[in-house]
Order: sequence, then structure tokens, then C-alpha cells
Amino acid sequence: MKTTYLAALAGILLSGCQPQLPHNIVPMTQASDDAAHIRSTQQQLYLDGALNQKATRLPGSFTANSDRLSLNWEGDAIELLAQLARQRGLNFAYSGVRLPLHVSVHVENITFENLLRQLETQIGWRATLKQQPLELHLYFALPEKGGRLA
Repeated sequence: MKTTYLAALAGILLSGCQPQLPHNIVPMTQASDDAAHIRSTQQQLYLDGALNQKATRLPGSFTANSDRLSLNWEGDAIELLAQLARQRGLNFAYSGVRLPLHVSVHVENITFENLLRQLETQIGWRATLKQQPLELHLYFALPEKGGRLA
């Protein structure tokens, strides 16, 4: 029984040796002043028109098929079409077995629609490009196996 009392007393005495961590307490007046400063900054930004306004057009973006653009590209058609679709505000998707579609495009002041036609002629029988109202889709052609389709 004495050992129980001694063990409990030693535990209590040793727990008092643990140092207390300092607490960083922010005074209520400082927090209130910070909130007032943030509120006034937000009001000023709102009055200047920086907040709650419509997003402007991204640089390098276009909104219609008749918009003109200039382009120099040599590489994979999928990467080019994905970038063009993003700038046009369309989703890009492809289906089928992905094959490398090397295209070479060097155009100036051409409409988006004519650029798509030019890309279609370069990818030819390997894939078909379809433009929907919200999507640009590339359909890869099915490979032939011994005179029959796979």
C-alpha cells in the first residue's frame, strides 16, 4: 500500500516538472482591427470593380468559328486540337485506339473552321474530326486485320 502511495506521489510530483507551453493569445482588439482592415480592403476592391465582375476573355482565346488566328505547329494533332478546343471554350475528347497523328500547320489569318478543315485533310483516313456545339471529338479509324475490320 505504501508503494502505491509513493508511486502516485512520484507521478504527481514529476508531472509538475513538465514545462508549460506559451500560448499566443491574440487580443480581441487586434483581431477586430484586422477584420476591419480586411473589410475595408474588400469594399475598396468591390468599388473599383475588381470583385464580382464577369471574367474577361482569356488572351489567345476566340469565341466563334469565324474568328481568325495564326498558327505554326509541327507535332501531334491531339495536342493541337486539345489546345484549340480549350481556347475556343469547347471540351476535347477522342475515342478509339490512339495513334500518333503528325500534322504540320503554318497558317496566318485563317478562320478556325478552315483550320479544322485543313487538319482533317492532314489526318485523312486515320481519324475523323467532328465539332459539336460544346465538344470537339476525334474518332480514330478502326485498324484493318486481314481484310476485315477489328
